[in-house]
Amino acid sequence: MDTVTLSKQSRLFWLGRYASRTYMTVRYMMKQLDALIDEKPVPYEDFCRRMGIPCNYRNSEDFCRKYLFDSTDPSSVARCVDAMLGNGMTLRETITSPTLAYLQMAQSAMDLAARSEAPAVELQWVLDDIMAFYGSFDGSVEVENARNITKTGGLVERLSLMLRLDLQPEKVEPELQKLVNRLYKTDLTPQPGPLAVIEKQALEDQPAEPAALLAAVEGLFVL
Repeated sequence: MDTVTLSKQSRLFWLGRYASRTYMTVRYMMKQLDALIDEKPVPYEDFCRRMGIPCNYRNSEDFCRKYLFDSTDPSSVARCVDAMLGNGMTLRETITSPTLAYLQMAQSAMDLAARSEAPAVELQWVLDDIMAFYGSFDGSVEVENARNITKTGGLVERLSLMLRLDLQPEKVEPELQKLVNRLYKTDLTPQPGPLAVIEKQALEDQPAEPAALLAAVEGLFVL
């Protein structure tokens, strides 16, 4: 296994988390924008509670606009995109410039969406750019350990959001199995307690309480 420095481990891991968070939260918010158009309520107060973030929004429209595009809001998707790109730029030599370009394109698409009154098309571009990033990343990053670290981060974030927002509960088990398989292909050091909780559910069919499982996923690594 190719050894990756601790600082690069952290950057690669969080690149995976931020890319996954951007993709999943943009998809979630596109559904909320559709609900606004149909004059349906957006459960933003429940969303904030589940995500553990302050609910500083006046109404559904204010939530959709600010949570997506307010770069002064540390919880916003815009800030997540900035962090994703920042990690990517630091890792330019590892992920290559063509791969980094897809992250830059995703940020440009977010900027366009922020200026649009009907941002669905531009938000779809964000999703497309991140999917293109994933494809380019797989083909460009030569160090297998580096690829697996980023994918591990992505799985951690995906599971965190699935558990927090009760998304596709039938897919939690397979995603846990993917996480366990992936992390053992890295030189990351998982925390023993959280790992035991995850392995019992993923490998031994001993389900944990949702809150305990979420805590284990979030506490699996200290990076």
